[in-house]
Amino acid sequence: MFPLCEHLRNMKLLGRDKLQALLGLDEQTDKWIRGWMSEVMTANWKHPIDVLHQFPHATSDPSGIFQFRVGGQPKVIEVSMTFPRAMAIVIDLKHTNL
Repeated sequence: MFPLCEHLRNMKLLGRDKLQALLGLDEQTDKWIRGWMSEVMTANWKHPIDVLHQFPHATSDPSGIFQFRVGGQPKVIEVSMTFPRAMAIVIDLKHTNL
C-alpha cells in the first residue's frame, strides 16, 4: 500500500450551497458553474499563483480571497483559499458591473 501523498490532495470545495442562487438562470451559467466546480475540486493548488495560472481572469487579495467572474452573469464568486489544508470556501456571491 502506498502512503497518501499530501502534495497530491485535491481541493475541498465548501459552501457550494451558496452557488444555488446561480443555478437555473440559464443553460450557459449552469454549464459554467458545473465546470468551475469540477476544476476547483480536481485542483491541487499549493500557492495563489497556481489558482491564477488556471484562472487567469480571477483576482485575489493578500488575505487569500479570490474572485471568479461567473460566465455571462454580472456576478463574482468570492472564495477563501486555505492552501495547506487544500480547502476552497465559497464565502459570497457579489454583483458586479459587466
